[in-house]
Amino acid sequence: MKHRPAPHLRPGGHGRRVRSAVAAVIGWLWLGAAAAMAQDDATSRQAPGLSFGANDVAFLNLMGNLEAPHGFDAVSGFAPAPPPRPLTDMTLSEVIAYQERLRAMGTVSSAVGRYQFIYLTLRDLVDRHGISGELVFDGEVQTYLARFLMHDCGFYDPRTAPAPLADCLATVWAALPVVSGPRAGQSFYGEDGINRALTEPALVLRVLEDRFRW
Repeated sequence: MKHRPAPHLRPGGHGRRVRSAVAAVIGWLWLGAAAAMAQDDATSRQAPGLSFGANDVAFLNLMGNLEAPHGFDAVSGFAPAPPPRPLTDMTLSEVIAYQERLRAMGTVSSAVGRYQFIYLTLRDLVDRHGISGELVFDGEVQTYLARFLMHDCGFYDPRTAPAPLADCLATVWAALPVVSGPRAGQSFYGEDGINRALTEPALVLRVLEDRFRW
């Protein structure tokens, strides 16, 4: 994890830092409970060797390193202006306002953070899940938000097979390849001439197949 300044040095003060950490813990508990309920419902369909709950660290690292190898403060290379300070020192509301400025400047991409959230996705996550705009957009909150998108694709449900899961995740993160059909191996967004898959389908499938193995 990247080194970050002590809480009392962060804009927004200690209270925001605590709320950020609490949000991450709540996200973990919520997703863990969802996975537990889904797995309990599908116990008879489990393959041998699968454990209770999904291990999402390998996928988060794979996807995050492809999308933004420079980490949680990364901004799209197409951004015509840098943020006023590191993203991990800004609140969600401030990050969204920065993305709005980029869009007004005609940017090709407003993607920010390790998981490269574009403006529409980040705003939708905040609105749909009632997330406070005062939370600091640090690594914990970014990972918390990414897990919502993974959950939408069925990542935490053991009944979700690796191939359709991978294809769904490829519609969320452009660096991931589609794994089935005529476009297998390509980015779902490759036809825009900007995005391309940065890894092979076999690697993504292997990580997803192992997500319930500990």
